[in-house]
Amino acid sequence: MIKELDEEICRKLSNVRRPLVLVRGKPITVEQTMQLITGEEALFSEAMDDACRPGLGRRTRALEGIFYSPGNVRPSTWVYADGTIGGNMVSRYKYPELDEILDGYMHLGKQYPFLDMVISYTMYDECTCYGCEICEEDGWEILCRSSDCACKDCIPYLDKIEKYAYWNGGWSEDPDFEELYFRNWDASHVRSDVGDSVALTIGIHQGETEVLFGEKARSRFHKYNHLYGALEYAFLFTGDLVSYGSTCMFDKKFVEDCFAFIGKPRSLCEEYVERKLLSPFPENARVITKEWVIEQYHTYIGGNRLS
Repeated sequence: MIKELDEEICRKLSNVRRPLVLVRGKPITVEQTMQLITGEEALFSEAMDDACRPGLGRRTRALEGIFYSPGNVRPSTWVYADGTIGGNMVSRYKYPELDEILDGYMHLGKQYPFLDMVISYTMYDECTCYGCEICEEDGWEILCRSSDCACKDCIPYLDKIEKYAYWNGGWSEDPDFEELYFRNWDASHVRSDVGDSVALTIGIHQGETEVLFGEKARSRFHKYNHLYGALEYAFLFTGDLVSYGSTCMFDKKFVEDCFAFIGKPRSLCEEYVERKLLSPFPENARVITKEWVIEQYHTYIGGNRLS
């Protein structure tokens, strides 16, 4: 599991407030997705009652708060309804220690042997743009307003970043894909070279969990990112596509199917909405899938794609 412990990397990582975590993995089937979600999301546990909101369990769960609910308007996930696996997420642990994050991933490997994925920790605190030269020189508030921006990812899009920035007129109530893509760029954009900043990678493969450090950690991430990541659907992993009323990661039918998958009545979905354990499901919200993101990317963004 841990063949060559690097205590220096562990020490440095524990000094990062909330590290940016990159998840990449081989897609799984819809049935496997339901098995994973019903096993890890507290919504489907036997302990659910009025005192137990989704995401609160007796142990830390690998998936929690993945559905819209009162108080959770920005759900987050690394597995999608179509079985896509991937995410650019913020560590749930502040100043994480290896022993406190490892148990949950070891559980995933043992419980779901079909998972083939990596979880890579970077030294970035939440956002890659904290290290941007413009940010460092001129302060967070004018990040990406300048034509002097040195990030190759930003250069083709500076006009769009400024157009949709909150400080330039606010956000639409019903945003299209282009607005969602650019409006939170300065806070959640993940640089294309982020893999070079990976310090620790936890690999899950055939029921086994492996921990890698330094160059081996970066190499493993790059391998999985090459296999299971692409510019045309990288935005799927940011979480910024989530917009209540417009988009969702899981619709009502999927949640009902999950209840049926574990032998519970499909009507529990509506019951949990009435009990305010879930938010009502907007009828016209688009389910976010990799296929849809690729289609939207080529419609709205593809003309300015980087080579």
